[in-house]
Amino acid sequence: MQRVLIRVLAAFRKSESGTATIEAVLWLPVFIAFIALATDASFIFFGQNKAYRIVQDANRSLSVGRLETEAEVEAFLTSALSGMSPNATVSSTIASGAVTSQITIPTSDLTSINMISALTGQNVYVRARHLVEY
Repeated sequence: MQRVLIRVLAAFRKSESGTATIEAVLWLPVFIAFIALATDASFIFFGQNKAYRIVQDANRSLSVGRLETEAEVEAFLTSALSGMSPNATVSSTIASGAVTSQITIPTSDLTSINMISALTGQNVYVRARHLVEY
């Protein structure tokens, strides 16, 4: 019985069947951090694109007469962005026959995981200009 136990222990000591598992466990935090970074960056870019379409829509609405003043454009933008970013700041000006709207969105409103602090302390700026049709 004792010889069998010694053989089993010697075979276990020489076995290399668990080495890949140890390496995978060591690299797992790096992969998780990379996936979190990619996810947050994707959400930021998606939010920037969505905000740009909202700004273009507001400027176009003023251009064709659905909205009439800068205050109405700002109210439209604030309302449209409220579900996506409650902390967005909005400004709109009409000058030289063009409407220019700009919004600033904190990236912390756009990310989902907020694991990478370098991304959450930034702002996304979206600016669009549209000629007013009279």
